[in-house]
Amino acid sequence: MNQKILQLTKELQLSSGGHIFYYFHDEQKYIENTVSYIHAGIEQGDCVLIIENERIFPSVYKKMQSLLTEEQLTMIHYINNFDFYCLNGDFHSETIIDYFSSILDPYLTKNISVRTWAHVEWGNTGEITDLIGDFENKANKAVSSLELISVCAYDADRVPDSLKESLLRSHEILMTDEEIKKQTIEQEK
Repeated sequence: MNQKILQLTKELQLSSGGHIFYYFHDEQKYIENTVSYIHAGIEQGDCVLIIENERIFPSVYKKMQSLLTEEQLTMIHYINNFDFYCLNGDFHSETIIDYFSSILDPYLTKNISVRTWAHVEWGNTGEITDLIGDFENKANKAVSSLELISVCAYDADRVPDSLKESLLRSHEILMTDEEIKKQTIEQEK
């Protein structure tokens, strides 16, 4: 999978970026794929913004320490995903997109290439499916307009079929623990 991630990110870096839906089942493979994505990004000269939970990020970072120099490690920027997605106490797409833009702005202003990896998690609310669908449509437009490479990772055990369908419609690339597949999406106006 490491080679697939490397090849995909090289292709996306040469084009206009890409919005990737990662639908994962196996947490160990998820960590390995996260590490591959970060490593590929840094090797390709990008800073990598990681939006991850505080339980998984230390495992990712520990693996990165064995692959990267101290200077390269400074190119990894971590944000707690709960803080990121629940900035106002709930999952509000406009607030999240504005916050995302404010985080990216210093990089983009200085012409520093950046890519993102976001593990999207939420509490136990039934209304979240519509909120996430709305957020991902807006995020897709933002990622496209900024020409970013961006992964949105979701634990398959927590994603109902209706949300999976919505996520497939708002990402042009589907990634699983073992595969990467490009797909055609219809942009909402």
